[in-house]
Amino acid sequence: MVPMHRTLISVAVLVAASALAQTGDEWSTFPPAPATTPKPADPPPPKVEPKPAPPPVVTPKATPPAAPPAPKPVPVPVDAGVPAARDAGVDDADTRLISQKERYLAGTEPHSPSTWGKAWNAPENGRVTVGQVGIGTAFVPSARLGPQGVVRISMLGEYFNQIDFPVRSAQNIRSAVTFAASFQPFEWGEIFVSYGAAANSNNRTSPNLIQALGDLAFGLKASRHWGKGFHAGVDLRLLTFSGVGNQGVDRFAVGFKPTLLATYDFRQLSASAPFIFTANLGFTLDTTANLVTNQRLNASEEFALNVNRYNRFNFNLSLELPFPIVTPFFEYTLASPLGVPNNELTGPDGRFINASSAMAQVLGLGLKVTAVKDLTLLTGVNLGLARSVGLGVPGTPPWNFYFGAAFAIDPFQRGETKFVETIRERKLEIAKAPPPVRVEGTVTDLETKKPLPGVIVAIAGVKPSATNDQGQYESLPVSAKSVKLTIARDGYKAVEREVAMDAARPTRLDVALEPDVKKATFEVTAAAGKKPVKAEIAFTGAAESKLQTTDTGAPATVELPAGTYTITAAAEGYLAQTRDVQVLPGSKLVVAFELVASPKKVLVIFKGDKIEILQQVHFASGKSTILPESFNLLQQVVDAIIKNNVKRVRVDGHTDNRGAKPANQKLSEDRARSVMEYLVAQGLPKERLESMGYGDSKPIAPNLTARGRELNRRVEFIVLEK
Repeated sequence: MVPMHRTLISVAVLVAASALAQTGDEWSTFPPAPATTPKPADPPPPKVEPKPAPPPVVTPKATPPAAPPAPKPVPVPVDAGVPAARDAGVDDADTRLISQKERYLAGTEPHSPSTWGKAWNAPENGRVTVGQVGIGTAFVPSARLGPQGVVRISMLGEYFNQIDFPVRSAQNIRSAVTFAASFQPFEWGEIFVSYGAAANSNNRTSPNLIQALGDLAFGLKASRHWGKGFHAGVDLRLLTFSGVGNQGVDRFAVGFKPTLLATYDFRQLSASAPFIFTANLGFTLDTTANLVTNQRLNASEEFALNVNRYNRFNFNLSLELPFPIVTPFFEYTLASPLGVPNNELTGPDGRFINASSAMAQVLGLGLKVTAVKDLTLLTGVNLGLARSVGLGVPGTPPWNFYFGAAFAIDPFQRGETKFVETIRERKLEIAKAPPPVRVEGTVTDLETKKPLPGVIVAIAGVKPSATNDQGQYESLPVSAKSVKLTIARDGYKAVEREVAMDAARPTRLDVALEPDVKKATFEVTAAAGKKPVKAEIAFTGAAESKLQTTDTGAPATVELPAGTYTITAAAEGYLAQTRDVQVLPGSKLVVAFELVASPKKVLVIFKGDKIEILQQVHFASGKSTILPESFNLLQQVVDAIIKNNVKRVRVDGHTDNRGAKPANQKLSEDRARSVMEYLVAQGLPKERLESMGYGDSKPIAPNLTARGRELNRRVEFIVLEK
């Protein structure tokens, strides 16, 4: 074992070397942005014809006078898309500042910017940082990569103190630190290395203090952006574990950990969804079981030395919420042991336990603070979800607190270059004719308030115009003092407006059109044996309505919008019926229900997920033709579906085992389909029904007797959705 004071000395040396590597001024890898004001000695630019500006400049629309105007100054841009230093050479008496906009030169943007003062959904909030080893959250690697050429270093400390862990009457205290460095030499790839040291005190280990120094990990990650917000790649890690009691190379253990990575950045799909989701799938192959071969380790010693006697299947999930300053994140990690005999482990008390109850399973809650450029602070807690401890798999602590920091460095000194785009106007004396007099405005729907395209706006003596996709229109020039406009579109009531023209500016007229909805008329009757019946009629579809028929024979009438409807009729003492209909605007539809009295003997029972029938559906022998004696039974099935508001039903067909299996399969499918078509003919919508044939594969009674075969020749009704 290596003493703890050597660990502290090593950490102090590393920190001192990092502090001496760069001075306070050198630590910032970005040179200052260029000055926005030139030196006094710089001569002002000559006042000549302006150079073309890179960004387009929109000259504000002038307001025409009522009378023929005198020559009026016209603004002309004199400077745009250049550093603000050039503005000092422009005479303020001759120009007017329009706008200024700061931007970074392409390729020099900050690689790890501060998130202080950013909007809640700003893209910069999702800073790329290293966790325990490579780019990711704390313990879950990410498929997202940062800018090429950036070095990232990190330190992560852990602490855990618990009584009765991993066995009863044990006092366990563990502290650990991991130093990691990551470099991205390519746009698609990252290489990383980590060094770990840990100390564990437990009164059930020998010795009580066990230290582990020199656990190294080397890794390579390859990933790319495959689509909008989706990143995927692979993480390959070589693991080395230091020997126990000495530093000989022959006593080291090694491991290999390949992992598939997938990350989805929901912010690229919608700015209102600031989520970054990551999933990992992989394996860990290691030989830590060979670190100690001369004795059998107990559960406390296996935890202190992190000895795994089984390879593992790994599954990780993480969710980040990149808000300004603070990024909360959640992690879930699972490591399931492979090759456990009978899937059972031996517990510390000698009893067998299921391997799944002892596998490492952790839920992590953490925060990343990204308020300072290039620096990320990290803290959080891992909550153990394992219910038991088993020998061969290190115990999972009930909690583990961690904290750390990560720093981004650009070794190639890529400086930030910031420009200030400035747009000014210079006045030139140019005479301009008065603008034409027009009528303009917007046409909207009176009910939805949405703009209406394709509306015809007509003025007598002038060619008509039409509204665009935003519902806006503009007429041709008119010379009259007042005009009458006719505004019309199919499906809306036409309107006429008379407006007085303004000679100085375009006349504004906004109009809201009222929809001209032509409704359809329904006339509904219900009878039984040619005798009128009082029935409740319900309409669902394009609109919803209810009405009641009378026993006088007069039809019940209702007006509804045109469209598709399902009409249901229900009356006390009668089986319910339904119809699917479609009506056109302005049409009239007569619907007549011929109701059937409810039978005294109930043959159908509704049981939630199944409609049970107390009598078999009879078919012609060897055929799918339904015999008339089963019509009453199927009408009761329709009644049960309607009255219980069943959304979807499947009809299952079954046969006995007599005959060839292919023939039985086809017969069962045909019979199920025949029953479904009968239900459709009774008014049930076809989209609510489906059929399936199973042949003789699902008997409910032995096929040894005639009664058993009769029971197996059956039709069942399965409720799929209520």
